[in-house]
This record gives sequence, C-alpha cells and structure tokens, in this order.
Amino acid sequence: MLTNSFKFNYSIGAVANGIKTDTFTFFLLFFYSRVIGLDPLLAGTAIFIALLVDSVTDPLMGTISDRTRSKLGRRHPFMFAAFIPASIFYVLLFTPKIEWGLSQSHLFIWMLVCTTFTRVGMTLFEVPHRSFGAEIIKNYEERTLLFSWRELITWVAAIGNAFMGYFIFFRSTPDYPYGQLNPEVWFPFALAGGVFMALGMLYSTISTTKYIKDLSTWSGPISLKDIFNEISIAITNRSFLIFFAGNLTLSIAWGLSNSLALYINTDFWGLPGNLITIFLIIYITSTFMAFYLTPRLVKRFDKKKLVLICIFGTAFFSPIAFISYNLGLTPEKGTFSLIFFLSVPLIFISCFSVMGNMTRDSMIGDIADEVELTSGKRQEGVLYSAVSFIQKVNTAIGGFVAGLVLKIVEYPKDNPTYEQTYSLFFVQGVVGPILLAIPLFIFFFYKLDRARHAKIIVELNATN
Repeated sequence: MLTNSFKFNYSIGAVANGIKTDTFTFFLLFFYSRVIGLDPLLAGTAIFIALLVDSVTDPLMGTISDRTRSKLGRRHPFMFAAFIPASIFYVLLFTPKIEWGLSQSHLFIWMLVCTTFTRVGMTLFEVPHRSFGAEIIKNYEERTLLFSWRELITWVAAIGNAFMGYFIFFRSTPDYPYGQLNPEVWFPFALAGGVFMALGMLYSTISTTKYIKDLSTWSGPISLKDIFNEISIAITNRSFLIFFAGNLTLSIAWGLSNSLALYINTDFWGLPGNLITIFLIIYITSTFMAFYLTPRLVKRFDKKKLVLICIFGTAFFSPIAFISYNLGLTPEKGTFSLIFFLSVPLIFISCFSVMGNMTRDSMIGDIADEVELTSGKRQEGVLYSAVSFIQKVNTAIGGFVAGLVLKIVEYPKDNPTYEQTYSLFFVQGVVGPILLAIPLFIFFFYKLDRARHAKIIVELNATN
C-alpha cells in the first residue's frame, strides 16, 4: 500500500493535464472563433487534425515507453522531456492578436501547429505517467484510490485554471462587460497556465524517481515491427475494445456539450465572467464529493456498474436546464438567481462525471493485468495511450462537431441572434444527453469485474 505522500506527489503531475483539458474544452474554440475571428469550422478542423496526429503518437508513445530501458526506467525519461514542448506551445497557442492582421489561412496554420505540438508534448508526459501509476500498484481497489487522487488533482487544476481566468483575467471592464471577449487578456492567461503546467510535470517526475527500482523492466526486443505487434496484441483484447468504444462515444457527447458551454453562458444566458466564477464552486464541491464517494462505491459495486450509474446520472440531469427554460421556470438571464438555479443540476452532472472518470481510469490497469496474462508482457503504456487519446477526443471531436454546429447556424464573431444561441442550447441540452445512450449500451457488455480480476491476479502470481 502506497503512502498518501506518494499519491500526492504522483498526482501533482495531473495539473498539466487539468489545465490543458480545461482550456482546450471550454476556451480554445471560443478564443479563436469568438475573440479573434477564425471561421469556427476551420478552428474545429484544426483541433480535429491535431487529434489525428494523436491517433498515431499516443499508441507509439505507449509502446515505446513500455519497451524503453534506461537508468530512469521505462517512463521517466519521457516525463522529464515533456514539459518544454507542452508548456511552450500551449502559451504560443494564445499569442495571436487581432492587430496582427493574420489571414484566415495563417490563423488556421498557427492554431493547427500549436495545438498539435501542445498535444504531442502532453502525450510525452501523460501516457508514461498514467502507465507508471497503474504499474506500481496491483490491487483492484487501491488502484481506484490512486487514480481518484489523480483525477481529483486534474479537476482541481482545471477548476483553478478556470477560476484564474474568470476571476483574474476575464473580469468585466467598461469596454468589455463580458471580459472573456477581451482579446488582450488571453496571452497572460495562457502564460500563467503554462507555468503551472511545467511546474506540475517537473515536480511529479522528480519526486517519484525513487520508485523506479520497484518496477519491472522490458526484456524483449525493441524494433519497429515488434512495437506494432505489441500494439496489435493489446488493442485486440475484448475488454479493452469495449472500454475504448464506450469511452470514445462518451467523450464525443461530453466534448460537444462542453465546447459549447462558454458560448451559451456568454451569449444565451448573458453571464459575465464574475458570475460564471460561481459555477466553479459547484465544480470543486462536486469534485471532492466524487473523490470521497468513488473509492467507497467501488468497494460496494463493480467498476462496470458504477460507470453505468454515472453515465445514466449524467444523461438524466443534463437536459434539466433546457426543459426548465422552455417551461418558463428559469430566473431572469444574467442574474445571480439564474446561477443558483443552474447550479442545482450542475452539481449532480459534475459529480457523476468525475466519479465516472475516476473509475474508468483505474479500469485500464485491470485490463493491463488481463493482457499480461495472455501475452506475458506488461503493456500499461499502450493501453493508457488509449486513455490519453480518448481524453483528447473529448476536446477534438467535440470541438470539431461544435465548430460544425457553429458554422451551420452561421454563428457570427459579434452579436449572435437569439435563434443562433438557442440552437446551441438545444444541441447541449437535448442532443448531448441523447448521445450518452450509446456508451451506456456499450459498457453493458464489459465483463472484467472484481471476481474475474481476482482470478487473473492469482494466475499471474502463480506464473511469476
């Protein structure tokens, strides 16, 4: 059993992912389309192309880190190198200004290059970091606890990043009552986030190096052919395929809704940054609720059952704001009363979402045990590359579809109409929840439960 000190030091590495994910999910598309005027479909396309690059780099990074032999172990060399490209390109992403007079094509290329290299930098860290966490602990419930710590730090960092934006940088001014529309505040916002990303990655990497000696080393060959063979072994595992498909469809639905959130809060609900900040209290409250509940619920329910409960709960509460508005039950737009009203379903949505994330993160470690039993190799790297990839799908495909929606409704850079903002609200409040039925159906067929995992561990111990 690992100490709380280790769990904290390890989990601090998730600060970078929390900041990047929050920014890419809620702010990136908004900045390029609404603030500096890039065509939303082009912005969504840039996000999607960067994902295609990830579809190659993530599994390659996973299997390369599985097979690396060095004095720093399999994972840490990449974790040490990652902070430079991840933080630098993250900051550069928000550097363009309106007065530069960049054309649509130049803005598109800038966004594409910086988004891609930010993601590649995060791949260098995230895949080995998640793999290291799953590798160092074997117990079914303890693994959930470790990744609950990691998910807690991820969400705290994400919420902290949003709070920093709305409370410090996106504050209302006479020229910009909605501070998030002020183009001058985005670079310092990104710079602050980039610094915290770099510090989180470095601290976690340095503070966990002493545990390298406790881990296994790769004994097989290291060739490109063997790398692709190992990838094929891992990704053809039945449990993994169900897990991947379920998470993929879940991330698309979730990412679509989240990508539209800032447009809806700003243009439909008429909320300035200081009022949006109140939502963050809800997020942080629900995050700690999930952190408390998840390890306890995993002791009572199989992970599959808990995941199904979380997806259903999210789908159930997500349309409440839309239904309430159309029934004339919501308070006046732009008011504190509205914030309070919207916060009631939001705390349930957030809690179910975080609990689901914590549970699903730990499931890959269980799948890695199953793959080891059939292949004889530990493949956390290639398996957790799928988790990294899926998380990026959240922002990539969600962002692309959101950009497509914005293009279809001809959403302008300035002064959208009521019909245009209502269309986005409909997609978030109706289409998003309906899409959650797909992962709910897929996860129903997941069979790697507590009893099956216990048998796997017994068999592994007998062969080692």
